[in-house]
This record gives sequence, structure tokens and C-alpha cells, in this order.
Amino acid sequence: MVMHRRLVRIAYSDFWPTFDPADNWFSDVLATRFQLQLSDQPEVLLHSVYGAGYQQYRCTRLLVSFENRGWGFSRTDWAATSDYHRSPRHLRLPLWATLLPDPFEQPVVDPQSILAAKTGFAATVVSNGHSRTRERVHDQLASYREVASGGRHRNNVGGPVVDKLSFLSHHKFSLAFENSSYPGYSTEKLLHALQADTVPIYWGDPLIGRDFNTRRFLSYHEFPSERALIDRVIELDRDDDAYCAMLSEPWFAGGVTPECARRNWFLDWFETAITSTAAPVATHRYRPDIIVRRISDRRQIHDRYRSRVT
Repeated sequence: MVMHRRLVRIAYSDFWPTFDPADNWFSDVLATRFQLQLSDQPEVLLHSVYGAGYQQYRCTRLLVSFENRGWGFSRTDWAATSDYHRSPRHLRLPLWATLLPDPFEQPVVDPQSILAAKTGFAATVVSNGHSRTRERVHDQLASYREVASGGRHRNNVGGPVVDKLSFLSHHKFSLAFENSSYPGYSTEKLLHALQADTVPIYWGDPLIGRDFNTRRFLSYHEFPSERALIDRVIELDRDDDAYCAMLSEPWFAGGVTPECARRNWFLDWFETAITSTAAPVATHRYRPDIIVRRISDRRQIHDRYRSRVT
């Protein structure tokens, strides 16, 4: 029996420069439940944070942001971000969750064989030097053994590497540092480090243990000091059994794939949004309650920016 799929007129706005409205993760997932039609007159708009084109649309707006930026419901109706937010209109969707297959199966590894193939101590692939925390840890590790840097920033391997995962996989440890720290904010960095069979040294989301198994990597946020973190890296570097034990651990907390990585959660959120009878915020943006909410959102965005840790 062929199930009828609801036709949804959709548009995209304000995504990153290489984003293709006709070929992207969101459309691929949504097409499993809905019949999508790209339209200049959409009933729903998916928009991100790299512009203000969304303001031209008076339909239902769905924000999708993988960035550590403030946001609010004064200009969008629904939001999918990496934040932990209690609104029923919000979906927690960190970037790494879109990079996993669903269902996800934990890779079976041979720790001893992985260790035997390692030729370097630690590696990192970074494009900018804006994170002061990452720079400090990098310097402390480099004072113990060489840290291979394969990105544009601090490159010491003859130029930017083409294959990040292959480059990382030759090293025992990898620096998986976000550009800034905020609860829930986690991108591809930790996932890539795990996929490369390294022991990641992670900083960014102080609540990362809600998703990932902290026995499989070293979370900066669980150590009393940077010195204690560095000392633990050195201990693992000198203890093959302890290092292999970490490689044997599952990636995710409790060995269970987090709910945010389940496609049905995104599909259910989207379906709830498009079937809601609430009038889009764009159609009553001059109401006093919306104006008050907009002022509150601006204050929250400003406070978040000022408190951001790098």
C-alpha cells in the first residue's frame, strides 16, 4: 500500500554560502515523510543565521542554527538549535547529530591494532586561532611532544591536509575544541575525532556527557585544572593498556544513540510546526507582546555574546 505524503511548499533562507536548497540534509530527511516543493510562495520557511532574508517571508518560519549564537521567538515561530531549551517549539539539533546515519551502529574496533598503527602523538585541524583555551592547551601539549597541525592555523605539516579523518587517524590523540563554549553547543569536532579512532581531548559543551560517553574521551570540563588534563594525557600516552581501554568504550552515554540524532524527532517537530494553527509571528510582529519579546530577545542575545568563552 502506497502511503499518501503531504505536499509541503518550502523555501530556504540565510544558510551558509555553499548550501544547496535542492540538495541538503533537511530536504533528504523531510522527503522520507513529505512531498516537498521548492516555492517562492512557501507555506513554511527554513532559515538560518547568516543573513536577514527571512524577514521577507510572512509564512511559518523555522530557525535552524548550528552556531553558538543567541536567538528568540520574536522573529521565528519554531527553532532547532544545539541549545537545551524547554519550549515545546524548540528541537535540540546539534550539528554532529546530522552527520550520523540513522540507525547508528557502534563500530567494532580492535584497540591493539589501532594503537599499533599510530605514528604520531597528537593532531589538530584548525582554521583560526580565536580560541584562547585551545591555544593554551595546544602549547602545553606541544611542550611535551609534537602536536601535528594540519589546518590553516599553526600548520606544521607542509600545508592544509586534504583528508582530515585520515590525518587524525595516524595520531593517538586529537584536539577537538569548539570555537567557543556554551551548554549544548557541539559541532562535528568530537564526532570526527572519534571516527578517526583517536582519543579526543574535548572542550566546548560543558554538558557533553549527556550525549557522549566521557570514558571514551577526555573532557576538559571534567578536570579541576588544565594541568590535570595535560597530566592525564601524558599518563595515557605512557600506558598502552589504559589507552586501549578508552578506545574500547562506546561513543555515546550508556551506549545508546541520543534522541537528538534520531530522524523521527526532526520529522515529528517539523510536522507539528506545519500543522500548528497558531498565526505566524511575521503576521503580528507589531503587537505589543511581540515587541516586548523582541526587546527581551535582543537582551538575551547581547548577554550571551558578552558571556561567551573562547
